[in-house]
Amino acid sequence: MGKMGLKEKAVLAVVGVVLMYALAALLFFVSASDQWKKSAKQYAAACQKCRDERRLIGEKAKWAEAYEEEKAHMPLFEEGKNTDTTWLQKMDELAVKHHMSISQRQGGDEVEAGEVLELPIDVKNWEGALESLVKFMHELENTDDGMFDIRSISFKPSSKKGYLRGSFTLTCAYMREK
Repeated sequence: MGKMGLKEKAVLAVVGVVLMYALAALLFFVSASDQWKKSAKQYAAACQKCRDERRLIGEKAKWAEAYEEEKAHMPLFEEGKNTDTTWLQKMDELAVKHHMSISQRQGGDEVEAGEVLELPIDVKNWEGALESLVKFMHELENTDDGMFDIRSISFKPSSKKGYLRGSFTLTCAYMREK
């Protein structure tokens, strides 16, 4: 049994080659299955994105109407008129109303954002109770006297018990008459 004949060697070689082909086919189908699953997920995501985009396109009139309605509430200023004093005054009035102390504030440069202009106001130092801060922020976001957005805020406990102090950036949105 130690010596194999030529026939046995040939059969063994054929069996070896068949096993290698079977192994290669198995590896191909396993990797193809993984790729198929990955491609199926990508296809499902693309289909969902397409459905979402079609829905949004179908709602174009709704969003255009909402935009025009918001635009109608946008404050208008004369071309060239300085707006920072107006916004600083409105912010100060709301701060006093809600028992917020603002000691360092400064208007920034006007920034163009499409049709809308934005003026950032940096408040470097404010102090007040948490409830006062929440009411102040809520009224800023929901007032009819302008369009305000608090872009960033930071705070920490104050030396006064129950008070907070910190800084925030308030953005005021408006348009210019043409």
